[in-house]
Amino acid sequence: MFGSRTILATVFALTTVAGTCIAFAGENGHETDQQDELSAVTSAKTSLSQAIAAAEQETGGKAVDTGLENQDGVMAYEIEIAKGNTLQRVLIDLDSGKVIKVMAGDANHEDGENENHDDHGEHENE
Repeated sequence: MFGSRTILATVFALTTVAGTCIAFAGENGHETDQQDELSAVTSAKTSLSQAIAAAEQETGGKAVDTGLENQDGVMAYEIEIAKGNTLQRVLIDLDSGKVIKVMAGDANHEDGENENHDDHGEHENE
């Protein structure tokens, strides 16, 4: 049903998310942040593997890293995608599974955002 590549990517992604949560809490000493993140993921209607699939479909690339990001007070999956020689960061809504935002892989360059999405994660007319 699922290829070994999909299973490996999912296991890698889950490990990365858990590691990110633990590292974040350890560095900042905010156990409540870790609890909030874990609660958001466990109650999410969209699985991590579904989020990876949505990000890969949106960009035409392959997922290489995952994490969580607080986007304007809302937790989102953050999927890093490689396509050719470029990296992109894709934010996926935990509940709807929709793409919230596509950005250049370098978090310091906000001008790399994909302008084909409105503030609700829906595609604008192109």
